[in-house]
Amino acid sequence: MSLRTLSILASIVFCLQPNVASRADDKLPEVQSSEHLIASELDQHATDIRSIDRRFVDARGRLEQSYIQERKSLRETLMRRLNKQKKAHTEKGELDIAVAIRDQMKRIEATEIVPPNQQSTKELGSRPAGAPAIKGTWRWNNGVDIENLADGQTNGSGTWRLIDPEKQTYEFRWKRIPPDRVTLSPNGRVLEGTKAHDPSFRVWAVRID
Repeated sequence: MSLRTLSILASIVFCLQPNVASRADDKLPEVQSSEHLIASELDQHATDIRSIDRRFVDARGRLEQSYIQERKSLRETLMRRLNKQKKAHTEKGELDIAVAIRDQMKRIEATEIVPPNQQSTKELGSRPAGAPAIKGTWRWNNGVDIENLADGQTNGSGTWRLIDPEKQTYEFRWKRIPPDRVTLSPNGRVLEGTKAHDPSFRVWAVRID
């Protein structure tokens, strides 16, 4: 057998041998693809949570405003009727009754209108020291649940501080992301605002406890 024939046979045998490295390389894209798919699913899940939370906050805000407007309309109707009665008693000289009606009207006007099962701003302001209005567990727009503690800490690696007592505006500082600046809603159930360094980047949290 000639040297050329042996060389050709050796080449054929080498080509027929299984290429283990090649097979391993073939499996690598499949693993990477699976990991990428899982990461994409998790990202999409977080996005869906943020979308649902946003719709919830928006829908509740619209419902609360509708409730308040209806309550105001009812109160205005009552005030017109009471005022009519007050004038009638005044014209009759029944001043004691007229004064009583006037005082009742003042109390009605001073009553804060809030949706049912929610605290008024007066009740929120009367919380004892050490029990801040934002103490409790909140779900942020990224889907993470954070518990705000009474000492300006969170159960994670963040901190919070009140920067505007009148507006109930708070600043949250996190370990790995820029700080958030949010304002507590009148009902004490929603924190909403922006990144402290970027007013165009909206953030929010909903109380879940």
